[in-house]
Amino acid sequence: MASKNSGKVFEEDISKSIDRDRFFVHRLKDSAQAYKRSRGVSFCWDNPCDLFVFNPLTKTLFAIEEKTTKYKSFTFDDPDGDDKESKMVKRHQILSLTDFSRYRGVYPMFLFNFRDIGDDKIQMTYAQHIDDFRKMLDNIGNKKSFNMLDVIKNGGIKIDGIKKRTRYTWDMDRFFNSRV
Repeated sequence: MASKNSGKVFEEDISKSIDRDRFFVHRLKDSAQAYKRSRGVSFCWDNPCDLFVFNPLTKTLFAIEEKTTKYKSFTFDDPDGDDKESKMVKRHQILSLTDFSRYRGVYPMFLFNFRDIGDDKIQMTYAQHIDDFRKMLDNIGNKKSFNMLDVIKNGGIKIDGIKKRTRYTWDMDRFFNSRV
């Protein structure tokens, strides 16, 4: 049996970390070709994000794109360019979250998970609003990737996590309740 993709493991850990009695959660299904694009596919839906979470207390809808890496940085598509090579953070994800930011009560964001940090191989996760992400891209200049320090310097909010044997539980509830 093949081991699960690290991105899927992170998505499952986030999903299991959200109290469904307090928040409405809707995960968008990945398209069949999401991980293996082929020339034979003429149409493939690009989801605007991975997950929607609604906090009824604050009347806030979170539009979340989840990203994880074992490397020290994430590559990204130029949101204003027309690169042909695909990066870790894709143009349509940046543009979709940017579009969501036009609406009051919507909090469009990335969740960046950095795996295998240090000798202990710990994980650290940061939430970053799309507006802060776009400012970060301006601040880092001509770099083709960004690292954890870039995220922190540009509004990244640490999500506390606890490792239970091999999987993490993330304190998403506190984050959702602190954003208005």
